[in-house]
Amino acid sequence: MTSIPSPENGDEATELALDDPPASAGDPDADQIGLLWNGLDELITRLDTTEDSLAATLDTLSADVDGLKTQLALLLKKEQEKDIRPRRWADRATRKDWGVLVDWVDRLTTDYSLLSDFTVPPCWPAHPGVVEELAGLHRSWTRTMIIDETAKNSGDTSLTAWHDRWLWPALTRMKSGHYRTTNCRTKHQPENSNSRFTDRDFLRSIPGEAVSGV
Repeated sequence: MTSIPSPENGDEATELALDDPPASAGDPDADQIGLLWNGLDELITRLDTTEDSLAATLDTLSADVDGLKTQLALLLKKEQEKDIRPRRWADRATRKDWGVLVDWVDRLTTDYSLLSDFTVPPCWPAHPGVVEELAGLHRSWTRTMIIDETAKNSGDTSLTAWHDRWLWPALTRMKSGHYRTTNCRTKHQPENSNSRFTDRDFLRSIPGEAVSGV
C-alpha cells in the first residue's frame, strides 16, 4: 500500500491504495475508469492462465516429439536390417577387428591368470568355431564393461553375470572337447576336411512347400 497526502488536510495523509481500482462517487468518468481497471485485472489473470496452459502444452508436445523420434529411429533400424545378410564374424571382420580381438584374447589369458587347461591356444585363429566363440565373448564383454562403468555404485550385477554366464562356460567349452582346439594344448592340430554334411536326399520325404528350392 502507498499513501499520498491530501492537499485539503494539510499534514494529514489519506491512504489511497494504488493497487485498488479508483472509487466511484457517482462520477461517470470514475465509473468508466473502474470498469477499465477491473477489465485490465481480468485480462492479466487470463494471460497468466494462458501462459501456464501454453507451457504445459509445449511440454506435452516436446515429449510427443521425442517419442516420435524414438519410433522413427527404430523403424529406420529395422528397415536397414532388412538389407543385411547374416554372416559369420570372420567373414565380415576387418584387419582392425582381428587386431582388437587378438589383443583382447591375449589380455584375457594374462589378466585372469588362467591355468594352462583354460588358456586359449595360440592357434585359435585357425579354428573357425573358436573364432566365432571368442568374437561373441568379446562383444558381450565390451557391452558389459560399458554398462558397469556407467552404473557406478548402483549395484548393477552385469559384470558378475558376464563371468558366470559367458566367460567360464565359453572357456569350459573350449577346454572340454567341444572344439578341436582341445587337441592343440601342446601343438597345433589342423582342421580336417572330413566334416559330414546334411544328406539332402532325406528332404524328399517331407511334404508341402516348406523345403522347396532346398
